[in-house]
Amino acid sequence: MTAAAPLEISTTETGLALAGEIDAYTAPALAEAIGKCDQSHVLIDMADVEFVDSSGLRVLIEAHQGAQAAERRIQLTNPSPAVSRLLEISGIDDYLNVSD
Repeated sequence: MTAAAPLEISTTETGLALAGEIDAYTAPALAEAIGKCDQSHVLIDMADVEFVDSSGLRVLIEAHQGAQAAERRIQLTNPSPAVSRLLEISGIDDYLNVSD
């Protein structure tokens, strides 16, 4: 059994930049990193995200809902083609704030 690809999470002036895979193994670290962002409008750059599973989707949806409840905004930016396709086929691309 091979280990899951790590998720690199970098803090930026506007939020976070992600690289790697968001899965059951890495999703908790992403949830924690999003929780530490104190901007009213958090941008999450997903250009270098290669894969997202249902655990990752859950973290993104819960972060979006939590931000709305706190009158904040989370925006997913530059989704990779794989992430764009996943958001589209799961039907949440219109629910989450996604921009190229």
